Amino acid sequence: MTLTIKKNHGLFSVAGAITAATAQHFQTYFENVLESSGDLTIDIENINEIDEDGVNAIRVLYNNARNFERGFLIIGNVSKHIFESIRSIKVAA
Repeated sequence: MTLTIKKNHGLFSVAGAITAATAQHFQTYFENVLESSGDLTIDIENINEIDEDGVNAIRVLYNNARNFERGFLIIGNVSKHIFESIRSIKVAA
């Protein structure tokens, strides 16, 4: 499954899967955004799959945003599985 990222007025919409095959690209892309632009809002409503690598990529981004005092927000209606996977990030961080 592929991953697409689109930017629209400062909001990044992500579609597809954040898995072992795409997580590094996802993480690198958004690390660059955090470094250059500051705050980051990602809409994951169109994510249809996420695995442990994808959750870890989001966890790294969340921690980097906190360390550099940047805003970090994940938005979008997602499946219960994806919600539960991502919800654990703040609890574990």
